[in-house]
Amino acid sequence: MKENAADKIRNLIEDLIRDRKSLVKILSITAILLLAVILRIHGANKADITVGTGDAVTAEETDTSGETDGPVSSDKIIYIDLGGAVAKPGVYKVTPDTRLYMVIEMAGGLTEDADTNHVNQASFVEDGEKIIIPSKGDPAAAVNDVQGTSAAADPSGLVNINIASKDELMTLNGIGEVMAERIIEYRTGNRFKNKEDIMSVKGIGSGIYEKIKDSIIC
Repeated sequence: MKENAADKIRNLIEDLIRDRKSLVKILSITAILLLAVILRIHGANKADITVGTGDAVTAEETDTSGETDGPVSSDKIIYIDLGGAVAKPGVYKVTPDTRLYMVIEMAGGLTEDADTNHVNQASFVEDGEKIIIPSKGDPAAAVNDVQGTSAAADPSGLVNINIASKDELMTLNGIGEVMAERIIEYRTGNRFKNKEDIMSVKGIGSGIYEKIKDSIIC
C-alpha cells in the first residue's frame, strides 16, 4: 500500500511538471503571437500617421483660401503683389505659369468699380511683379488711355513681351498690328522664358529680333 501511495504521488508530481511545461509553452506561444499582432497594428498606425502628415503639409502649401497663399509648385514658386480694385489686395504665392486672372480670383475677384480695359488678364505674371488694377475714373487709368499703355507695363520702360498690350508691342521697331496680334496669340498658350523665344512667333526672324532685343524683356 505504501509503494502504491508513493507511486501515485510521484506520478501526480510528474503530471504536474509535464502540465506546467505544456502550460509554459502555450503561454510563450500566445505571448509571441500577441506581440506580433501588436507590432503589426503599431506599424499600420505609424504608416497612417505618416500619410496624414504628408497630406496636411500638401494641403497647407496649396491652400488658396488665405489672403496671401496660392497654388504652389514643388519646382518653383513666385510672389505677386496685387493691388488696386480687387477684393483682397496683397502678396500672393503662385507658380510661374499663372495668369493674371487666376491671381485676381485668388484675391476675391474684382471690385464693382474695377476698370479692366487697360489690363490684360490673360497675361502671365512675373516674380516680384507689382500689378495695380485701376478703378473707373482713376487718373492713372486716364493716363493709360491716352498713352495706350497697360496697367501692367514694366517700370523700366522696356516692353515686357509676356504682358504687353497690342499697342505697346506695336511701339517696337518692325512690329506692326498683325505681328503684335501674333505675339499675343502665341503667348496665350506659351510663355516667353527668354527674349530669344520671340523668334518662335511666325514672321519674327533674327533681323527683327536684332532691332527689338534691346527694347524688350520677358
